[in-house]
Amino acid sequence: MLTTPLIRSATPTDAPAVTTLLRDLGYPVERVHVAATLRRLLDDPGASVLVAADDERGIVGLLSLSCRPVLRLQGVAATIEELAVRSDARARGVGDRLLQYAKGLASERGWVRVEMTVARPREVNRSNFFDSRGFSRGDCVTYRWTHLEARHPALPTLAPPSRRHEFV
Repeated sequence: MLTTPLIRSATPTDAPAVTTLLRDLGYPVERVHVAATLRRLLDDPGASVLVAADDERGIVGLLSLSCRPVLRLQGVAATIEELAVRSDARARGVGDRLLQYAKGLASERGWVRVEMTVARPREVNRSNFFDSRGFSRGDCVTYRWTHLEARHPALPTLAPPSRRHEFV
């Protein structure tokens, strides 16, 4: 018998299951780093990490959300950073429940927008998952800079301050 998963806040002990869900999405993550990042997110008041769990299968879904104030929107926008459902739990309403919870959280907190960037639009287009849940597609391109590239310093070197010329 399938049970309806309970949506709850993630805990540090969820790191192994979160790692598995992220790997299922194709991300080459390491459990130790996921655990450390999960602890940081749980301490961040601008972030929420939710899991869908049931008694039979354990954690079957993940949704992480961050928020920030946006001047042009005149309020706070939330971004869904990750939404993952274990392959054996798909098409059973898990992703929909996580998404509805995120929308409810946004409404409760007075946020003005919930958005996401989809890395693999072909998969999402095929299922129409977000479109069928009231989201509209934006016209944007994501530009990235990865600070982990070895050829770039972590912080730019600053020139020494110039002397000011004082006029008498």
